[in-house]
Amino acid sequence: MSLVEGSVRAEPGERVVVLPVACRLCGSDGVDGFEVWAGDCHCVGCLIGIGVWHGDDPATFPSEELVAPWTLVPSVTPLPSLTSGDYFRCSAGSMVFQVAVAMVLGQDDAVRRISVGLRCSEHGGLHLYIDSAHVDLVSARAIRPPDDDAS
Repeated sequence: MSLVEGSVRAEPGERVVVLPVACRLCGSDGVDGFEVWAGDCHCVGCLIGIGVWHGDDPATFPSEELVAPWTLVPSVTPLPSLTSGDYFRCSAGSMVFQVAVAMVLGQDDAVRRISVGLRCSEHGGLHLYIDSAHVDLVSARAIRPPDDDAS
């Protein structure tokens, strides 16, 4: 988790939240539990992705002001391909990882940036899969249903 925590920086008024990822469907705790393909991390037990591209899983992305879906915008490094069916492999060839997510939350508790870190379950190698990608909330807010009190 220190890999992803060190990859994001909070600006004044922001805070960083770092969490290990667990599968929301089968309860896998993330230990030896995720394969990475098509731009997302998928539980090896049930193949459900954690949803880094849209952020609509409150178990993975807890935020008081969860705005979903969101769009990821590359920062310094390019984002993984969504169309690739190729499995991500560590340098030793393993395809199964533990996953941790770091989120930078704004003063309104909405997610501003995320990083996704992988730890190889076989030999412990670390990889930063998504490096401080910006979360585009403008397009997400445009499709959010209006509040009942706003009428």
